[in-house]
Amino acid sequence: MDIRAKILWWAVKRRVLLDEPFIIAITGSIAKTSTKLAIGAVLRRAFPGQVRVGFGNLNSFLGVPLAILDFKVDFYQQKIGVIQWLWILKLAIWRGLFSKLPKYLVVEFGADYPGDIEQLAAQLPLDGAIITLVGPAHLANYPSLEALVAEKAKILDAVKPGGWALVNKNDPYIHNLTPKDCPTETIDTATEDIAVNFARAVGRKLKISGDLVEEALSVMPRPEGRLQLKDLGSVKLLDDSYNANPLSMPVALKLLSKLPGRKVAILGDMLELGNTEVKYHQEIGQLAKQSADLVIGVGELAKEYGGAKHYPDSSVAAREILELLGQGDSILVKGSHGVHMEVIVKAIENNFVKH
Repeated sequence: MDIRAKILWWAVKRRVLLDEPFIIAITGSIAKTSTKLAIGAVLRRAFPGQVRVGFGNLNSFLGVPLAILDFKVDFYQQKIGVIQWLWILKLAIWRGLFSKLPKYLVVEFGADYPGDIEQLAAQLPLDGAIITLVGPAHLANYPSLEALVAEKAKILDAVKPGGWALVNKNDPYIHNLTPKDCPTETIDTATEDIAVNFARAVGRKLKISGDLVEEALSVMPRPEGRLQLKDLGSVKLLDDSYNANPLSMPVALKLLSKLPGRKVAILGDMLELGNTEVKYHQEIGQLAKQSADLVIGVGELAKEYGGAKHYPDSSVAAREILELLGQGDSILVKGSHGVHMEVIVKAIENNFVKH
């Protein structure tokens, strides 16, 4: 554990011991952030001023304590230098000493590498644990899908006596790994409704009025780049550009298939799938051709989608793709974070301005 982690976790553990917040942590291969935000929306409606929801994608061993201590740092968007880290750590010590935690904390646990969740679970006792859905994501860093599933299930070991866990009834992997001493409820949900249905289940667990839950969910915006449907006037844009894997691609394609007009799927590489990457890209390509009238690939692996058009990267696609799009189209843009599909989203938004 490096000095940054030691200081951050010291501050968190001190505040957790003193303030005894109710802590809910979420993991899974998809919908972690949207589920976190949905649960946060419900809790904030029921307990105003008493809820903290972890910022952005702070779900690593360094990220989780930053989220708990209310730092708003985006490791994707900004490089944190030595001076910034010194300031963060100085502020973390101050918050550990003097800044009381709210009554409820909602955070994410990520599992990019083996041991990630086990390490987090050892640091933070949980009142509630949620596994949204497990499947192929970050497989390049794991020896097998089974090893990834076992890592995700380690979040259940962090649930303290009297706590509870929620898992997806339609998850084919996780049920055999739930500990006997951890009360676990299964949530029956379509994949596209994971966030709202887990938030409803948390509401029931905390005895929050159903009407209050529905009010909170009805006004909750989707997070940026995650299945945001944007009406640009002459076209509809389904912006799911933040990330992609073989679990989330079918969800986005299903939503695209329900939109009006010609359906265009602009799909980037799905990264970190290891030696299964070609197979998964080919399978998603077949599904995309059933859901969309025009399939366009972006990135080296995206050639395996077998679409009508292919671009080597998002910058080239952003310059050239507009000539393939027309009035009345419904357009999906989706790919792994490293492909930067948001560049294409911006190009489409700038071209099709709603008047």
